[in-house]
Amino acid sequence: MNEEFGESCDYARPDDACTLIVDKWFNIERCRLMRALVGCVLIGVMASVSWGHDHRPAWADVSPGIFVQISGAAAVRGDASPWIVVKVLNTTSDDATLVRVELLEDGVVVASEASSTLLHGVGDAVVTWQRAERKLATLHEQRSAMSKLMVQQATAMQTIGAGLRSCRLDPLVESCGDYVVRVITEQQGTLHHEDMSVQLTCSPALPRGIAPAQRFARGSDGSWQLITDEQIGSDEVWLAGDQHLHTTWSLDAHVLDGTEEGPAGYADAARAVGLDWIMITDHSNIHAWWGGDWFFTPEQHEAARQEAASYRASELWPVLYSQEMGLGRTGFWEVASHMLVYPLDTFDAPYLENPSEGLVFGHAECEDEQVVIDRINSNGCYGFIAHAFDEGTLSFAKWNWNNGATGWAGLEIWCDAESTFKEEDLQALNKWHDLLRDIAPPSGGVLADRPGFPTRFPVGIGNSDAHQTGHIGQVFTYAPLESVSPTTLREVFLSGRCVASDGPLVTLSCNTSSIGDVAILPDGKARTVVRLETTSEFGTVDQYTLVLEKDGEALLTLPTGDASGYAVEYVIDSPTMFADGTHLTAWAQRNDLERLAMTNPVWLQPAMPGDVDGSGSVTIDDMLAMLGAWGPCAGCPADANRDGVVDVNDVLLLLAAWSI
Repeated sequence: MNEEFGESCDYARPDDACTLIVDKWFNIERCRLMRALVGCVLIGVMASVSWGHDHRPAWADVSPGIFVQISGAAAVRGDASPWIVVKVLNTTSDDATLVRVELLEDGVVVASEASSTLLHGVGDAVVTWQRAERKLATLHEQRSAMSKLMVQQATAMQTIGAGLRSCRLDPLVESCGDYVVRVITEQQGTLHHEDMSVQLTCSPALPRGIAPAQRFARGSDGSWQLITDEQIGSDEVWLAGDQHLHTTWSLDAHVLDGTEEGPAGYADAARAVGLDWIMITDHSNIHAWWGGDWFFTPEQHEAARQEAASYRASELWPVLYSQEMGLGRTGFWEVASHMLVYPLDTFDAPYLENPSEGLVFGHAECEDEQVVIDRINSNGCYGFIAHAFDEGTLSFAKWNWNNGATGWAGLEIWCDAESTFKEEDLQALNKWHDLLRDIAPPSGGVLADRPGFPTRFPVGIGNSDAHQTGHIGQVFTYAPLESVSPTTLREVFLSGRCVASDGPLVTLSCNTSSIGDVAILPDGKARTVVRLETTSEFGTVDQYTLVLEKDGEALLTLPTGDASGYAVEYVIDSPTMFADGTHLTAWAQRNDLERLAMTNPVWLQPAMPGDVDGSGSVTIDDMLAMLGAWGPCAGCPADANRDGVVDVNDVLLLLAAWSI
């Protein structure tokens, strides 16, 4: 029970696969295609794109004029109502007045906000920033010259940031559709208006893993048959959350993206896109004086934490507050890698010191990786490596896999604020599979502890790294939860019961053991079930490629082309197919490369018939487990003869193998 809420705070391959896969994972050309398909549009309405990892502001390439950017919850799910945030910047050299911002449907104003706000002309500052950027691109390891240019950029950004204005529009509309945002300004006595199209989209709630599904079974000859009229619904509910978010308390979000929302605004946006929780991870390795304030201070952490706590208390919705820490020193500028800090037993992590200095924002020259990780683990938290293969020359570094650091729980295998699976994500994914292959096979029904680590295997998760509300939930993590609390989140993240996704849900089980667990295979026999669930937003299941992997290599491509609707399940019974592997994973991707989901592993342990718990011997514990599973129990370890029923025949097999 959480003291803040009271009594009940819980919230609630065969060869045909090679047409999409080269080697063992998505190839580089495929990643390039994915980026090309996504294009350069934010919610379909941005005049410019702000890429979180490029650390380039949305106005970086604009010409003189009135720059308009749209964020917010323009695409919502379930019963949420859309709303948008309109940001306005005067990139000319003359001052103007923001008169009014309107949202129009078929020419009729459905929402508006009067302003009469002065828009300072920041065109000269934009030009200064652009010139400095171009010059920086020609220099390399020239500390004095580059530092002067970075100071010029920072000074220009202060001017530009002070000139940015924003407002939120909540249209009183019952349906989504096509709208126009109109920004009306006055400059030198003349009214001007800028129109921008925006589509407010309303979609079903995210998949929960419980929708009735078609079921296909694989025969001994390798053929697939639809089990007639058998619509199977799972009773395991999957919820979704985004664990890598930056609010206005992160200086880069505040300055580069013009983000003004704190934890409450982010929680509103997350709920609108159908998420069930969020973890906010504001940057703590920034130590700079900006706009009259120091960033990032214990006082700011506490103010944001209190805002998150107030939101939980009033809305009974789990927004957790923590930080993203810098650690290590890489390259000429000694920039840091990043680690996400998640609390073990509380909704909010304590403020953790993150000493850093150097460069304009004081974000380099951090402490060694092990020092920071030890601080995380000794303060009631655990850490995930953030965007391990992404880097910015003057901002942050790739993770150094040769640093010898221990104690981290896992890594982001997908991290993108635009729902794009990039080359860097491919590298993270491949590295993750290499790490999984290094894990010793389970014994006694469990994986061995990893000395110095909080997890028995490196867990893979998905996050957005959103620096503005419109990017929240572009990538996220599914987990099987009956309720959301610090305890339940800790359990799923440290056990690896996670699926990284941007919409579709793929689940996997073997002999009734789920993702993150160990499956016992009596005499090497196994029943594996792979399930794909989507919605109308993400497309029908026949639009997807669904692949089951063994030890990180494609094993079977499942026949989604024979299925229909939004949920399908595939059952593979085999006496030998899985016995020589250590783990299974599965992934699904829509055939236009727009949607993707990837599971964590189910671990495999062959055992003798009757050894229900995988201990290596047959004892009274196995007999009790068998009696507890008595009756229909297809695929469970107690079903020693694999006939789908635990009965006297299984007991006879157990007794024949009884250990004295």
